[in-house]
Amino acid sequence: MIKGRCFEGVHFEQQEVEGEQFSECRFIDCNFSWLDLSDSRFVDCSFYDRESERGCLLQGCDLREASFLRCDLTLADCSRSQCLGLEMRDCQAVGINFGHASFANQITAKSYFCEAHLTGNNFSYANFDGCLLEKCELGGNRWQGASLLGASLAGSDLSGSEFGQIDWTSFNLQGCDLRQCDLPGLDLRRVNLDGVQINEEQQQTLLEQIGLVVFP
Repeated sequence: MIKGRCFEGVHFEQQEVEGEQFSECRFIDCNFSWLDLSDSRFVDCSFYDRESERGCLLQGCDLREASFLRCDLTLADCSRSQCLGLEMRDCQAVGINFGHASFANQITAKSYFCEAHLTGNNFSYANFDGCLLEKCELGGNRWQGASLLGASLAGSDLSGSEFGQIDWTSFNLQGCDLRQCDLPGLDLRRVNLDGVQINEEQQQTLLEQIGLVVFP
């Protein structure tokens, strides 16, 4: 395990990170792009420099079964990474870029399954464009202003999440668990909510938005 170190401007090589565990480390303007970080573990680490307002590069990484716990991944670029089985819990990840990252295992041309454990994170203004995150663990996240263009979250557990202002029409929500979520701007007439789970209070709010009054 590597603990309490500060790395600045480092372009990491494969042998330096393979299967490694990092705890309470700072990564300032570092580049991990295209490395195999599968099964690596980062706990209480920071990948964001507040002074320069820059995040680290993890573009195209193999993040399968990698784990990030209580990390600051603000503005990190994880686009086009392999993320099947990725664990990310209680992280600050404002503006993180997962654009066209893969959380799926493609078995055949029409058959695949997804796996991700992303809970309790701040994904405000994050980019998940084109991501398949179906039947995944996505509860308790904050999605304010996130971009999910062409993404599918079908069948995932989103319970307890905060959405704020988001384009509900841009991604697939069918079969999701939305209980204990705020749902501002969600229009029943424009979004396919087939199989979605909500509670009674949410049902009343959604119906009132289209002019229906619900009596107990």
